[in-house]
Amino acid sequence: MKKFLIVLLVIVAIVILFFALGSCSEEGTSDEGSAGGLEYTLPEEHDAYTIMVYMNGSDLETEGAMATSDIVEMVTAAFSKEDINVILQTGGTDQWQMDFIPNDSLVRYRVIDEALEALEELPAASMGESSTLADFINYSMDNFPAEKFGLIMWNHGGGAVCGFGVDELFDYDGLTLAEIKEAFDNSYLPSYPLEFLGFDACLMATLETAYMARDYAKYLVASEELEPGYGWDYETWLTALGENPQMDGAELGQVIVDSFVSFYNENGMEDEATTLSVTDLSEVEAVVQALEQFIEVADISESNYQTIAKSRSRTREFGMPSEYGGSTDMIDIVHMAEQFNAVYPDEASALIEAVGNAVVYKDQGQFVDHAGGLSLYFPYSAKEEAVERIPVYQTTGFSPRYINYVAEFAEILTGTPFAQLDVSALAPVQDENSFDIVIPAEELNNIESIYFTAWVKEEDDYYTQIYQDSNVEIDESGKILTEYDGIIYTINGEWACLYEVEVGEDYVRYAVPALLNGESVNLIVLYDEANPDGKVIGALPVYDATTGMAPKQLIKIKDGDVITLLYYAEKFYDVDDPALEEEPGEDDLIWYEGNEFTVEGPLLVESWEAVGVFLYGFTIIDLQGNEYYTDFIEVEFLE
Repeated sequence: MKKFLIVLLVIVAIVILFFALGSCSEEGTSDEGSAGGLEYTLPEEHDAYTIMVYMNGSDLETEGAMATSDIVEMVTAAFSKEDINVILQTGGTDQWQMDFIPNDSLVRYRVIDEALEALEELPAASMGESSTLADFINYSMDNFPAEKFGLIMWNHGGGAVCGFGVDELFDYDGLTLAEIKEAFDNSYLPSYPLEFLGFDACLMATLETAYMARDYAKYLVASEELEPGYGWDYETWLTALGENPQMDGAELGQVIVDSFVSFYNENGMEDEATTLSVTDLSEVEAVVQALEQFIEVADISESNYQTIAKSRSRTREFGMPSEYGGSTDMIDIVHMAEQFNAVYPDEASALIEAVGNAVVYKDQGQFVDHAGGLSLYFPYSAKEEAVERIPVYQTTGFSPRYINYVAEFAEILTGTPFAQLDVSALAPVQDENSFDIVIPAEELNNIESIYFTAWVKEEDDYYTQIYQDSNVEIDESGKILTEYDGIIYTINGEWACLYEVEVGEDYVRYAVPALLNGESVNLIVLYDEANPDGKVIGALPVYDATTGMAPKQLIKIKDGDVITLLYYAEKFYDVDDPALEEEPGEDDLIWYEGNEFTVEGPLLVESWEAVGVFLYGFTIIDLQGNEYYTDFIEVEFLE
């Protein structure tokens, strides 16, 4: 069972074998540092497997001891050192929670006899440098030759654009896909590929990652979605490998996937969004070819942009984007193709088939829908970041045709609005609990989404958003209808605006912006059959604007935590007021803090009948991400 055991850590600390630091005693296969371009020769005496774990601890270890937790699992796994080598390199963190691991240097360890054997200590270097990764791979292959090699990249993940890892000691340096490829090129992997490349990190089961790795590994094991903080279940799959060291990458990958999903389901964390897949990298070229054939018919032009954008907007996106926290724009390839079935059936079906051939195994938790095993960068939700991300994306070495395609799409997305929707004069018409507006039918083609919103007045003409709902009906005439009975939501008695982030077949997740012990988070509220009134399942840290890395851990709320809900507010103006001399500015859009409260017991989500005067209206978002408000009406609810 994967729990952080203090007693076990004490045992590990006591029995750790501090051998003389320096070169490993086993003979290497070539001169030191000579790998670049040289063939790897497997010696006659070799083991079945060498598993290399590139463990960049970062804040995951400093704040949560998550690397420590996985190391404990490794040393408690049952496998023979005669068949399997598990080699770790530690670095990248301000404070290791195992006090024998130094913070200011790189150290290589071998898992042996339920302990760690210190092999070599090196001067501090960035875990985000390609040379650091290449040197670790070469060292491990030189000193621990094996029939099969696996490399696991342990840390944060940011998808195709932001890549892997942040090093706390070196200005949060990480590895882009181009830098990972550079490391692989300067290692033995071009001549002796890995049996599998694994990312114990968020969002790295991407087609771009698979394409980058296709010449250096046979299989990719990674997650499309955010990974929970505990990561992989090392004890279970290493023990299984010990029982059958002859497993190939596909077989071992399946064990890793099954143990990963089962761990969360069996340990009271079934609410976590979990995905993991195994991709046969020999099939990746075929997926890219199918993608290129798909975009050839789904051409980008201003006249066709609406068709492409509307289907993209409906596609499953990973990373739980919210109003307060950002988006990775990583989407599921299969689900994207399904959105285009009606207009490009042959090409969409071919792309779906190609992904199905490449993804040899996958599984996911019960609260994940539409996860086909491989994702793809397609800019849309994170419109503001597209201009900066596209140049980085162009360095990935991925398909030039697809890169040009999304660059052209992003240019239209961020360009001059081609559909100026004028809905400011439209006011909702109320009929008891029903509210509707009518939009000219010809303008519906330019609309991505419509939300019914409710606001309450604060000071200085600021209005706070307290309700948002996408459950609206649109008929062919352009009439938009919704029902709202004045119900508002609270968490522990404080008003909470729930922002929809994921709608599954039988569940919905919402995000509520907040501060948790002073840190910016989104409280994640789950509605499903077991929780019809809503349940706060944890807090997700917001995306790091500096690194672009996705948060890995869903933080469990505990007694004593201090929570402050955050609210979005705007200063509303009467556009017909002659006293209005200038356009509203950025200062008219704010997030502000509500009342602070201390957690005692489970957080309580409740619904209440509104009392007071509220502004009701519709928010309309077009296919270029531009936002429009209809006129508002005042509705008063009496006690």
